[in-house]
Amino acid sequence: MNFSYSNIKFKKHELERWLIVTGEAINNTNKNFSSVVFKLTLFTRNTPIGSTGLTINGFSAGQVRPFEAEFYDLDYNLISGAKLRCEFFAEHAY
Repeated sequence: MNFSYSNIKFKKHELERWLIVTGEAINNTNKNFSSVVFKLTLFTRNTPIGSTGLTINGFSAGQVRPFEAEFYDLDYNLISGAKLRCEFFAEHAY
């Protein structure tokens, strides 16, 4: 499947300590999907430090959709100075 991502940002939840990843997902396919399930994995250097799921419903061909994914098990204060990288994998699309 051909999806891309842009404007990825890392921030702290407004009320809690966990990490939030925001950005835009782009459907580069020529298909309209009722739902697409992504797995987001967060890395510092080349070490995975957390993962979470993200579902985008009604994802049309060529569409750009904003998203927000919460990493409940990652304390933002402990990783705020680290160089972070996020990888996306489309697990299911229907």
